[in-house]
Amino acid sequence: MTTRVERRRLWTVADVDRDAVNAIVEAHDVSRIVAHCMCARGIATVDTAQRYLNPSLTHICDPFTLSGMREAVARIEQARDADERIVVFGDYDVDGIAGTALLVRALRYYGIEKIDYGLPNRQQEGYGLSPDRVDWAAKLGASLIITVDNGIAALDAAEHARSTGVDLIVTDHHLPGSALPHAVAIVNPKLEAEDFSGADLCGAALAFQLGRALTGKAGGLDLAALGTIADVVPLTGDNRDLAAAGLAHIRMKPRAGVAALNRVAKLNTAELRAESIAYQIAPRINAGGRMGDGTAGLDLLLSDDFDETHRLAGDLDAINEERRVVERSVQDDVLSELARTFTSEQRSIVFARRDWHAGVIGIVASRIQDLYYRPVILIALDEDGSGRGSGRSIEGFDLAAAIASCSDLLIKHGGHTAAAGLTIDADKVDAFRDAFERCARERLPDGELLKPLRIDAQVALSSIDPQLIHALDRLQPCGHHNASPVFATFGAEIVPGSCRELRGGHLKMMVRDDSATMHAIGFGMGDRLNEIAAAPAVDIAFAPQFNTWRGETSIQLLLKDICPAGEREPG
Repeated sequence: MTTRVERRRLWTVADVDRDAVNAIVEAHDVSRIVAHCMCARGIATVDTAQRYLNPSLTHICDPFTLSGMREAVARIEQARDADERIVVFGDYDVDGIAGTALLVRALRYYGIEKIDYGLPNRQQEGYGLSPDRVDWAAKLGASLIITVDNGIAALDAAEHARSTGVDLIVTDHHLPGSALPHAVAIVNPKLEAEDFSGADLCGAALAFQLGRALTGKAGGLDLAALGTIADVVPLTGDNRDLAAAGLAHIRMKPRAGVAALNRVAKLNTAELRAESIAYQIAPRINAGGRMGDGTAGLDLLLSDDFDETHRLAGDLDAINEERRVVERSVQDDVLSELARTFTSEQRSIVFARRDWHAGVIGIVASRIQDLYYRPVILIALDEDGSGRGSGRSIEGFDLAAAIASCSDLLIKHGGHTAAAGLTIDADKVDAFRDAFERCARERLPDGELLKPLRIDAQVALSSIDPQLIHALDRLQPCGHHNASPVFATFGAEIVPGSCRELRGGHLKMMVRDDSATMHAIGFGMGDRLNEIAAAPAVDIAFAPQFNTWRGETSIQLLLKDICPAGEREPG
């Protein structure tokens, strides 16, 4: 089903220092529009531009600047010398899966011969290391567990490991609570000083740093890039350097599993971008963890066999299609409920239902947040009366902190500023909904909440040409906190007879100003057809891109927002 939602955006056109733009153009021989976009992202000096334009592993932090790294390396060296068995325990998302594969490979290279690995089953176990998994590792004969992308909140599991005689090394990037788990070593950038250059490293990047500390080699760059891009950490600083190096590695020599995923997703490996990983590769790897335990994705990234990876990639592709069907069903439920109950005064959205699949509620929460621009938490209730929730936040609202303020109603919780999870008893859901709404009212302003739309520059359509699009490649890789550039044209005319709604609810048209005419498409904007078609002129925000159809390539404007001229919400 579809629901008409008011999607007005708060447009803000970047105001940049022209002298800074001129200095970057002169020092680095880049086009003025690229220098302008860099300054709009805070890259406004010649020195910061040097690193931005030339991402390199030489920039990223030394692994031994991370607290706990020396202790972790010493304990793993001891395990190697004593021929101990090690269990690597990851998470069921791309970050955890890629990081687990990376660390297993690094340990093998380092000389560890007895390695087992595992991931939790999202439906049966939930997130993170548990006491039961400690027992599982002990039965395998392991004397050391190394976590990847989890463990910082596993206090009970850590205490159980200590009582069982199993040592624990925690590598995790999630926010720590008031107490830390008992472990031989904890490697977590959130425990470092605020100005630490690797403060935003994800789980796979930490596995990369541990592998680098052990072997002295930058192994698994592609896997570190997969985790970094898929986990939506800021694609700036060390993260951007890792992503750029990993993408270059994939383009030149993809491992068998990644090449197999590219084939099923019909991607050109030589032209792979961060967006391809975020929207094509990551969902397929994630599908296994969302619908089960993620083992297929892990096996895929650990295998070097063409036939096996081809089979596993096909399995993940099929699971991803199943995930889409389940996801649509949950989304329809939420939209139906919102159509009945939502009021503009609400500062938050919290829903729970017994028949929802816990593996897809995070994706649906993200889409509902995008439509209604409220912090959203969806909770899948089990038959035993407990529920697992997943939430997504809006700008300026710390979701993890807000959930923590309601912790007396929860079994457990954790996460980031923008995304978090929780476990709750079903009979506490109503009280939690009320408490969370009170918290949101205290921390969010009254009135209409509008999603910000940051625009790099106002441009004439005649400036959109192939040279511009190629020049903008200097901003890659793009992602969270380093978004692909968005431009605006005010007062454009829709070419008469060109505006129509495509199958799937997309808006297609041709727009023109005094100097040029361009094709434009707005995905999911079909419900604006009547409003836009009747307007004498429109304001459009867009990202220019190449579009290839039936062997011919042309320029197309990917619409980010459109409204009758003069009716946009200025920031």
